[in-house]
Amino acid sequence: MTRLTTEWVEPMLTGMEDYNRVLKFRTGMNLCELMKRTFNFSCEYVDRMKKEIRVGVVPVTQGEGIIGCFSESIAAIVGSMGFSAEVMTHTDVDGIYEAYGRNCDVLFMADDDRYLAVNTNRHKTSDNNYATALGYIKVLEAMKEMGKDYEKNIKCPVLVIGHGLVGSEATEILDEMGTEYYVYDRNPEVQAGAKHPLPENLAIADFKYILDFTNEGDWLSADQLAEDACYASPGVPCSLTEDARELLGDRAVYDNLEIGTAVMLGEALSE
Repeated sequence: MTRLTTEWVEPMLTGMEDYNRVLKFRTGMNLCELMKRTFNFSCEYVDRMKKEIRVGVVPVTQGEGIIGCFSESIAAIVGSMGFSAEVMTHTDVDGIYEAYGRNCDVLFMADDDRYLAVNTNRHKTSDNNYATALGYIKVLEAMKEMGKDYEKNIKCPVLVIGHGLVGSEATEILDEMGTEYYVYDRNPEVQAGAKHPLPENLAIADFKYILDFTNEGDWLSADQLAEDACYASPGVPCSLTEDARELLGDRAVYDNLEIGTAVMLGEALSE
């Protein structure tokens, strides 16, 4: 996973109500509703899980160490979905031991290489790379529906920008869905190695639906985008320049952690 900074995650501690409100306005779903849609959960099942499941967040010191407010931000995201979540006072293996002692059912933890949710009851895991890719595909589907095009899946071609860990997960999911897509990567060798590289006669501005999984900020400008484009991206950091954000307005959804975390919880709770 891309290493976050305290500056990026700290606003989640107090900003989740506003985040869910904006997400609902742009996609028709808050985080809990996104989780339901992604895994076809019934309202009854989710209500039962909210009562039964305890989520524990385990700080991990391995590698470059703990990111300030990271664990607390995960707990804030999960809490905004209506679940009970708490950060362990101990770290690493001792933190896992503490979580078991507190009867936590789902554990969230991350080091420099992997961000993971583990359901200790079902021996089930969810990796953030896959969950983030899946979550943003579902977000783009919902944005398409908000545009009054009510086909279940995205049928017109999607442009996937960035073919790294998360982008490659996204293309596999789109393959499974039978969705037509092309891949653009700023590294020509990476793009050439993708299954459906962007043809030379097409550009980013030729696509209405864009999934962006790059990790270089402030490079995608308004003149590179179609005026009616819909854009979804983890945004770590966000690729959009200020004029691109103004152009897209409510047709853009990007965050640093929230959507991937919500889908991780859903996958950990899925049958």
